[in-house]
Amino acid sequence: MLKRGSVKRKLREEEQQAIGAIYKQYIDTFQESSEIPRKTFVKSDTLYAEQGKQNCEKGQLYNPKPIIKFKKEDAVQRTRIPSPAPGRKHNKKKSNLKSLGDELKMLQRERQVKEIKLVLPKVESSPMSIGQENDYSSSTNLFVSNLSPHITESHLIHLFGTYGPLASVKIMWPRNELNCRTANCGFVAFMSRTDAERALIGLKNYEHMRINWGKSVKIPAHPVHIPPELYKLYSPPPPSGLPFNAQTCDREAKPAAEFDDKLLPNAVIKVTIPFDRNLLMIIHRMIEFVVREGPEFEATIMNVEAENPDFNFLSEFQTPAHTYYRWKLYSILNGDPKNSWSMKPFRMYKNGSIWVPPTAPNYREGMPKELISPNRKENANLSETQTNRLIYLIKNLTISRSSIANVMVFCVNHSNAIGDVLGILVDSFKNPATNPVKKTARLYLLSDILYNCRTKQIRTDLNEANSEIFFDIFKQFHRTYKEFTHTQDKDCFKMKVFMVLRAWAFHNLYELKFITKLENVFLHGNEVEIVTLNTERVIQNRVQGE
Repeated sequence: MLKRGSVKRKLREEEQQAIGAIYKQYIDTFQESSEIPRKTFVKSDTLYAEQGKQNCEKGQLYNPKPIIKFKKEDAVQRTRIPSPAPGRKHNKKKSNLKSLGDELKMLQRERQVKEIKLVLPKVESSPMSIGQENDYSSSTNLFVSNLSPHITESHLIHLFGTYGPLASVKIMWPRNELNCRTANCGFVAFMSRTDAERALIGLKNYEHMRINWGKSVKIPAHPVHIPPELYKLYSPPPPSGLPFNAQTCDREAKPAAEFDDKLLPNAVIKVTIPFDRNLLMIIHRMIEFVVREGPEFEATIMNVEAENPDFNFLSEFQTPAHTYYRWKLYSILNGDPKNSWSMKPFRMYKNGSIWVPPTAPNYREGMPKELISPNRKENANLSETQTNRLIYLIKNLTISRSSIANVMVFCVNHSNAIGDVLGILVDSFKNPATNPVKKTARLYLLSDILYNCRTKQIRTDLNEANSEIFFDIFKQFHRTYKEFTHTQDKDCFKMKVFMVLRAWAFHNLYELKFITKLENVFLHGNEVEIVTLNTERVIQNRVQGE
């Protein structure tokens, strides 16, 4: 019997021979050969039979050699159909009906854009309309909160309308009775940023509402409310009885018989633009046809539309509408553009009155300065709630910076009522039982308020002309200074007061002579005796600072 090792060796040799035969067949099939293959498919022994030679290739099949020089794996990979990417859906081909619907929608969208361009006038691009939807620096819209449910939009128009023309007024009413609130909110938009700022300052301390800036809104071409002062500026003058409602320099009424030849040449015809937009459109349309067709068209319309009140301006020569119609027709015939004209006065007729062209209202510039009432108080007063809040803050004031900064925030937010703030603070010094530390903290607060008022150019009553107010304050500090029994506490209190006075001198809040008097009042109870040491130190500190 053969050994187990020899059997394994024999099996391994047979396996190697089989692998070699297969590999040789693979090489013969796919390896290139320079010899031209024979075109016979099956080898035979028909030829050369008389020579008695045996052909070893007899009966073998002919395997043609491949001519393409690519590998089989590459060819299979190229012919493989790529599978669709995961998560991607195949776009279905649109039907004809769907394509037609999309085309109609696109045409409708283009038509709407063209209509908007034809209707809207050309407006110069402004920084307010580009990329500043959430920017309050150019907003004219005020957010009004804490409104009583009894306040209506008419109340807001009456309250805010005195500051300038209003673009819109809206109160956010609850949608149903279940959502009724104790207080409502709303928005008041002005035509001008300047008017909105004045309204915010003038009504910021209004007791029944809270006002702050809101997001910018679209400003219409014409306001919903015009202040009476501005309305009078663009309104026609009262009837005078003269042609085209001419106004004379002599405002005293005279009978028609006393009019002389010099009256009309010296009279002035003030042209005003009608506020009625419908009437203004009819006038402009009428002028367009009169310029094209001639005066015959005007006469025809006067006869045909004699009973139509919309065309009364053609026959009523004393009305402001007829004056505007006559001037606008004259302006167009003389070559003036439609939306701009010369503001130079002229005479339309020989020896006639002087015509003054109208001023086009520009509500976005705000109320003219000459129309702002000088009697209107820009400095408001503190309400009862705000007064109690300030008294509470002053009573609990400490010498720490955070405590003083907290009260300063209140003072800055109510800077338009700085008179009331300083009055309450000055009264707090009059209580002799106040703790010296709290008195010092209140003096620090007074110094910060005076410095901020000087920086922001806010006028106050605490100046050298009202020196008695300062003398009374420092007399209270003198009494507190004399009550100290320990020298160390006395010197510490004195040093803190002198630091405030030197800061006033360093920042030029008051003159050195006045500050020296305050030092004397603090040390001796009167301003007669002069202290030279502290004054010299103040001068040295100021020179070093410069």
